[in-house]
Amino acid sequence: MDGLLAEDGHKEMNNRIDDPDSYEYAYIWLNDILIGSLAEEPLLRPSYTWGVLHAAHLARALDIPRVSVIEFGVAGGNGLIALELAAERAEKFLGVGIDVYGFDTGRGLPPPQDYRDLPNLFTRDYFSMDKEKLLRQLKRAKLNLGPVNQTLDGFIKSKPAPIGFISMDVDYYSSTMEALQLFETSYSLLLPRIYCYFDDIIGFTYSDFTGERLAISDFNSSHDDRKLSPVHGLEHFLPASVAQGGWPQQIYMAHFFKHPAYCKSDGLGARSKGCTDLKGTAASFLVAGGLEHVQSCIDAGLLVVRAGS
Repeated sequence: MDGLLAEDGHKEMNNRIDDPDSYEYAYIWLNDILIGSLAEEPLLRPSYTWGVLHAAHLARALDIPRVSVIEFGVAGGNGLIALELAAERAEKFLGVGIDVYGFDTGRGLPPPQDYRDLPNLFTRDYFSMDKEKLLRQLKRAKLNLGPVNQTLDGFIKSKPAPIGFISMDVDYYSSTMEALQLFETSYSLLLPRIYCYFDDIIGFTYSDFTGERLAISDFNSSHDDRKLSPVHGLEHFLPASVAQGGWPQQIYMAHFFKHPAYCKSDGLGARSKGCTDLKGTAASFLVAGGLEHVQSCIDAGLLVVRAGS
């Protein structure tokens, strides 16, 4: 596993970063990019940058030239600016075009509908936006202003590039459920797996029965082949310097099991030498490639397991 973390990998970034094939695992390469990017640009957010890098990597593996990344809940705009910067870094290193979008009412939060919207924490007009100021700061992001249930349909009809990453920061259960309708659209507008960051799910009075956590649960209950799941143990795949702050527990992945590209290789497993070089690196290989990958090596006669070994 240590090989996936690359804690001090950015020390060699200038020598290796432009040669992804020199890395045994894509995770090491992406971690190097993440560490170096955060060191160079203080406005970047680890959660957004990690998600956008991995979304671009998936698109690259699937030969998809362009993707979309979205922030639901823009407010003052710091997050959307960070998303723009993350898109720039991912484009530079992965060669995938990235379109950036923000969704917001433009007037702060609407009134909460009931207890599920956490009125003990949020109320009407929280998180207002200075639209003109934000527009002057943005370089490339496109704003969709108005209630999500009124702006999402037009966005879908515009046929954006496939969505690869979203940040969900609309606070309410009701608004989150509206935004998650995006995942019900055509597969042509979705990557087979979409990286997601949910802002309001840890700490305070958040629970499985209110807010974004309840919305995730209800979405899963109402869909058989489209599911949201945490990226379990993500903190163990990150260098310690960037794994702080709780954000790894806020990263989810939207799975679309019937997507025509769902079963195609995403390039995250060991590269071609993984099976033959397994001896001595079994732990990191098992973590990155998974038991099914090991079984495929056994079935192909590339790996022999002996009792007592």
